[in-house]
Amino acid sequence: MTEKKKTTRRKKSESAAPPESPPLKDRMLGAIFQPRLLLWGALAGAIFVLTPMALRIMPNLSAREEYRLRTRDVEVPSPPRWVPIGFVDQVIGSANLPDEVSVLDPELATLIAEAFEQHPWVQKPVTVQISVPARAKVSFDYREPVAMVSVSDGYYPVDEEGILLPPGDFPPSDIGLYPKITGMTTVPLAGVGLAWGDERVTAAARLSVVLFPYWNEWKLRSVEVPPRATAEVLYEELRLVVTTDGGSRIIWGRPPGNNHPLEVTDEQKIGRLKSFLSKARSFDGPWEININHLRVITVNPLEGSTTSPRR
Repeated sequence: MTEKKKTTRRKKSESAAPPESPPLKDRMLGAIFQPRLLLWGALAGAIFVLTPMALRIMPNLSAREEYRLRTRDVEVPSPPRWVPIGFVDQVIGSANLPDEVSVLDPELATLIAEAFEQHPWVQKPVTVQISVPARAKVSFDYREPVAMVSVSDGYYPVDEEGILLPPGDFPPSDIGLYPKITGMTTVPLAGVGLAWGDERVTAAARLSVVLFPYWNEWKLRSVEVPPRATAEVLYEELRLVVTTDGGSRIIWGRPPGNNHPLEVTDEQKIGRLKSFLSKARSFDGPWEININHLRVITVNPLEGSTTSPRR
């Protein structure tokens, strides 16, 4: 009886042994040649073979009218009066853009943006939106003239950051519309659309912006920059003077945007000038009016004047 039980147990254990795995090669082939993988492979091959043929057969959409755009029809922000009427034509000409382009060109937006960024009246950044039917809308800000720099050969317009603007776009009658920057002995180091290359121009241009709302009412004449020093002068150490039609000199001091701890703010200086005018009525004198002291404003007659000093 015992021997029989042992035999039965041996048979059960033998029957419970795991079946042998198929060879590795057979398993790899089975994994590769599955119906789903074979189907995807066939589709990929068909696409690879048929795509070039389809491209040759399909019509060239870029030649259709709804995808063609004349570059002179590019939409730009409404130009202010100081920007020339032929502004877009200038952009096209200077960048050598073709007369007509396809909005299906993936590089078109970049091409148009770079063309406008090169123009001196355009302030970066420039963004371009392309849409169908053929349309290109360009977005940017125009540079704005804030002053005219007086040099030996004439006047040069600049914006708030001292960027040189196209002098030829200003008729002589427009020169008087802007504050003058005097005392400059250097010419622009770079071309139109680039910085003048002298911190004195930038300083005077920024002060022109601060004073522009009062320029005509107060009969101001110019922003005078200091002589060029032998060594490079830091922006914060420049001293500016504002002259008036009545011959007075307003000692303004350091330019706007400086971080000097002992400097009177622009708002305080404007307030001091308003306070002076509330009593004197005008800047005629001629006076030297120093508004750059921390606590007080001093007023002294200039040489040759018969007026008395004031405080």
